[in-house]
Amino acid sequence: MKCEACKQSAIISSSNGTFCVEHFKSNFERITLSTIKKYKLINPGETIAVANSGGKDSLSLLYIIAKYFKKTNNVVSITIDEGIAGYRDKTIETMKKYCESWDVKYKIYSYNDFAGATMDMITKLKPGIPCGTCGVLRRYMLNFSAAENKADKIATAHNMDDEAENIMMNLFQNDFEKMIRLGPVSGIAQYRGFVPRIKPFMFISEKETMLFSMVNGINALHTPCPYSGFGFRGVISRKIKELESEMPGSKRHMLDLMMRLKNEYSDAYVENPRNKLVDCTICGAPASEEICEACNVKLQIKQLKST
Repeated sequence: MKCEACKQSAIISSSNGTFCVEHFKSNFERITLSTIKKYKLINPGETIAVANSGGKDSLSLLYIIAKYFKKTNNVVSITIDEGIAGYRDKTIETMKKYCESWDVKYKIYSYNDFAGATMDMITKLKPGIPCGTCGVLRRYMLNFSAAENKADKIATAHNMDDEAENIMMNLFQNDFEKMIRLGPVSGIAQYRGFVPRIKPFMFISEKETMLFSMVNGINALHTPCPYSGFGFRGVISRKIKELESEMPGSKRHMLDLMMRLKNEYSDAYVENPRNKLVDCTICGAPASEEICEACNVKLQIKQLKST
């Protein structure tokens, strides 16, 4: 297998090309910067909050944003501590090490501070699959922390695999409206209190982000969350990997179709009165109901702890 740029030995072959170490690194950064430029994800002077778990994907994203945008933008690393013993505590230590090395300030926000319980405690209090509850709290706390730091955008390290999983999950759940809220800029960015989320890695595979972290000497944890296998996403993730193996390029085709649908129908979605957001009566955050999902979870946990 030869690098398509220099004919030296290649280390990877993907839908983005076949490259040696140096040309892989440069192509990875080129795709990321091209995505940022094409979709206007980062503008000079903006404050960018980077969602940073301390894992391979988010540290690779922070590396590139710090490398190319720290001089023109205020960059802050945001870590959400779910409270998963033996997992998140380890990645937090890794996050701190690299933030200090790259001279990026960091903030840590925890489920325990907001909801009065860690994820380990929540799994004992609430029966069923934990991923739904975790997702609600994580989305809320990312938005809260970004707003508290006056961020203009939240940069997440969602890659092509993540986005393909989102598309497939929404397809099987018949949730077209959620599907067209995906993309390089996701959610309802126009509503006050909502910090737009950007995905510079959307056209890069999980395999490529892992390799990028390795060839750049980023010594991050490469294991998934211990609870991730219990959810619907875990099932979809395995099926997509099988599909990509049998039909290479399937993930990219899903992204391209989603972008076509988004371009055609997203305006109609935003203008639909059913999709208008309101302010949560408890915390004031953007919500689709009188009380936001995160505050509902918080009330549930409080009730469960008292019984």
